[in-house]
Amino acid sequence: MLKLRATWNIPGAATPTEPDAEFSGVHVPLVRTLPGIRRHTVLTFLRDTAGGHPAWWRGEELYFDDVAELDAAAATGTWTQLWQGRFTSLVAGLRRHVFDIVEEFEPAGRGAPAPGSTPTALSGIWQVPARLTPADVEDVYLNVHVPGVRRLPRLRRHTVMRAVDWPAGVHAQAWRSAEIRFDSAEDFEATFGSEDYAPIRRDGFTASVAGPDVDIYRIDEEWTPAT
Repeated sequence: MLKLRATWNIPGAATPTEPDAEFSGVHVPLVRTLPGIRRHTVLTFLRDTAGGHPAWWRGEELYFDDVAELDAAAATGTWTQLWQGRFTSLVAGLRRHVFDIVEEFEPAGRGAPAPGSTPTALSGIWQVPARLTPADVEDVYLNVHVPGVRRLPRLRRHTVMRAVDWPAGVHAQAWRSAEIRFDSAEDFEATFGSEDYAPIRRDGFTASVAGPDVDIYRIDEEWTPAT
């Protein structure tokens, strides 16, 4: 499965009112009419890892089975309206990444989330440092960092992704991405601020890559088409 992740900010002289209304009232319903769309999430960014202002205001994720399905959606008039219409004129710094979802891991025995909880997640996007190759940085990530993340208490889902060159002929802006998701802000903060997370900070992964750009956000809505 593929994920297109879009993030944006509000222009400096504007307020969120107009772009947020356009996003929720026009953009989101249009996204959900795209042919081939399998899942759509709406994100609100909360803070950076040091407790400061987040890099983005809002975001969304569009899921498709493969590149062919994404290309078919991108060939529609709806796609043109989404990404060349009024919404994009109201926001600043729009950025889009496309990732191949290599694995979505969920720990066994977690049970269902509590009713009314709002999933909260941490996501990183990173590059291969200059003068290194992907093979130089994969060992610590796949064999040390990933197993460490999956031992975290309260973890709901860990998604491992690799960037895709899309559209064809355009180099991806990143090498990999990953998301660590929890059922609620309380679960996230209890884990992120505890000694359980300390081994991940010391495992050598961050020092082995360029970046990473890390965001903390809540998942306001996760939509799938009716079957």
